[in-house]
Amino acid sequence: MARAARERSEQERETTGVTARRITYRRGLSVLLLAVGLVAAACASSDGDGDDAQPAPTTAESPGDAAGSSAGGDEPDDERTGGDPEPDTGNGTPIDRTGEVIRVGYVNNEGGNISLPELRIGGEVAIGVINDAGGIHGARIEPIVCLSDGTPESAINCAIKLIEEDVDMAYMGVELGSEAAFGLWLDAGIPYVSTHSWGQTERNSPGSFLLHVATGAFAVGPAKTFSELGIDHIAVVVQDSSTALDFMDNIIAPVLAHYGIEMERIVVDIAAPDWTAAIAAAQSAGVEGMMGQLDEFGCIGMVGSAAASGFDKPIFAGSCTLYIDVLGPAAIGTYTQGDQWVPWVAEFAPPEIQERLAEYADHMTAAGHEKLIEGFGIAPYGAWREIQFILETIEGPITSESITDAFTNAGETPGWFGPNLRCGQAPWPPESSHCMSHIMVWQVVEADDGSLRRIVVGDGLFDAYELSGL
Repeated sequence: MARAARERSEQERETTGVTARRITYRRGLSVLLLAVGLVAAACASSDGDGDDAQPAPTTAESPGDAAGSSAGGDEPDDERTGGDPEPDTGNGTPIDRTGEVIRVGYVNNEGGNISLPELRIGGEVAIGVINDAGGIHGARIEPIVCLSDGTPESAINCAIKLIEEDVDMAYMGVELGSEAAFGLWLDAGIPYVSTHSWGQTERNSPGSFLLHVATGAFAVGPAKTFSELGIDHIAVVVQDSSTALDFMDNIIAPVLAHYGIEMERIVVDIAAPDWTAAIAAAQSAGVEGMMGQLDEFGCIGMVGSAAASGFDKPIFAGSCTLYIDVLGPAAIGTYTQGDQWVPWVAEFAPPEIQERLAEYADHMTAAGHEKLIEGFGIAPYGAWREIQFILETIEGPITSESITDAFTNAGETPGWFGPNLRCGQAPWPPESSHCMSHIMVWQVVEADDGSLRRIVVGDGLFDAYELSGL
């Protein structure tokens, strides 16, 4: 398999590199998804904690026990899965995999133009917690880490190295060059797993399992919100790129039309955006609201210029979060969205999710990563607790084939920080590899003490596909 992958890669090595500027860890993961998939660039310096930002060797074994002794008190399987009995071998004997190792190729973009170590660290902490609590019926998860710089060539190199390591499964923290390497994983028969999609092909491919919400869901939150506010004429602001324009015309436009909302298209230059002109265009069109599908700095520009221009209509700032801290009072009243319960809206989460968020914070703190608790680390942490459940359903030998079958036939399985997963059931048919179709909307409000906080709009998570009209 490794030789076939290597031969195929020779035809793909000339692919031009993908570049993106460094992204701060305090953005929501949904923001990274939109920044990568829709506008292709975002910029800022990482404010992560010291050593966390330093890249590890290009290919190195991770100890798999990053949480140290922090796993004490981990919930037993029967509590976590709602009391389901432990799988057995078919003859009444509980599964015992003591001594087995599940090798996972863990790829993450670090050390290049984009560096997000927290998307590795959060997963390593979760894997440590799982291993310390007994692993997968006794089998330890062994992450074999390969750091990529986000270019196609680097993604290909990681795929080849990890395929040669005979890993059982591939997991992407974030891999912006995944489109170039995705075929190598499939040719090798190795299941490809991540929280979100980092390339086009993986969104609709057997053997690809994207645990969380599809990109298209991020058009539904704003449409539903404006409709509930009685607004039927809005401006949609995007940065000028082919992917952003395609998303506007083929996803946002039909979703808004489904809600009877008229759309004014406002496109701004990525390199030199004129936000004042963009807001003026919206005002002159007489819109009753505005939404943006932008990177973090685009949201800062849009919301900040709207406030400065006296635009007092409702604004939906995509999935951005950084603008709230940067703009302060100017962010009050704006809307944003996400697909998981996260620390900043923990008070609204169901009790069991609140417990898991607190447990996550404890594990990250014990592992020395307290500064990353409110960052991207929560995404791979939650994903690995979800992967744990699916791996535990395997009754025979754990191989690439049995892992693929387990994901494909998982049915409805527990979500860790969000709704239940439906891997293999295509809950968002246009992006069939995704396992989830739910999202929630938040609004920025001023607390009694003058600080800003986010409150959940409505009942929280809802099935975006069912309401999309697609």
